[in-house]
Amino acid sequence: MFALGIPTTRAGSLVTSDLYVQRDVFYSGNPRPERCSVVLRIAPTFIRFGSFEIFHPVDDFTGRQGPSVGRPDIRAQLLDYVIETFHPEIQRRHLDRQERNATFFREVTVRTAKLVALWQSVGFCHGVLNTDNMSILGLTIDYGPFGFMDRFDPEFVCSASDKKGRYSYEAQPYVCHWNLARLAEALGTELQPARAGAILDEFMSLYEGFYLDNMRRKLGLLRQQEPEDVELVADLLKTMHFTGADFTNTFRLLSAVSSPAGEQAERDSSDSVVELIMEQCASLEELK
Repeated sequence: MFALGIPTTRAGSLVTSDLYVQRDVFYSGNPRPERCSVVLRIAPTFIRFGSFEIFHPVDDFTGRQGPSVGRPDIRAQLLDYVIETFHPEIQRRHLDRQERNATFFREVTVRTAKLVALWQSVGFCHGVLNTDNMSILGLTIDYGPFGFMDRFDPEFVCSASDKKGRYSYEAQPYVCHWNLARLAEALGTELQPARAGAILDEFMSLYEGFYLDNMRRKLGLLRQQEPEDVELVADLLKTMHFTGADFTNTFRLLSAVSSPAGEQAERDSSDSVVELIMEQCASLEELK
């Protein structure tokens, strides 16, 4: 993820033992013995959206409440710490507390939109995208069941426990938006509902803009933006889905298209790349 330029926590060390446990590593129904291990991960902070939910009042549906409900003083301290430590430019820019907090929430919203747009553009599926697995800094955090798509499938799910596809590949932008709404709720009086709502309304357009920029770069559409680019990307993904094309390999093979001199030479180059792409598509039996 780091090599792909995607914001992420980093692996610092891996400690293994002589003990073994049964693990279905690829969620394929074929468990095998794996060494027990502990991964040390590193990040500027591990504060998450869910960190602010410890102040949540009693939930009408579950009857449960956060362990620090009724302590707005601690919530204010946590929010001050995050802004002063990781966004000092926001702290310096605003004297009004409500304005400062709204600016901070918008920064989190923008970072989250950028992050999920990067995930979608490389076929990455997080697996368990709840509020406690969303970094306040917009990092990829808590690698549990996760995966990169092979054959392109919008409904791809990488977690064996996600029976209803709540965290499917195509659902990720919407789940991130939902989690941001929960963060806004958890901030309570620190964030005016009207301001939070206006910022949340921007999320999908922010995400779509970042995503399209990523896909334009993957397709080499660098010189100018065309309205048809959205349709071009959608048609390509639809074709990949229908043919069972490998997500990563398709873009990798497209990079082999050269710009030879002459119309015939260009046609021949494109035809050879199309043949390579077709070779790695699914067979009819696989699609069935």
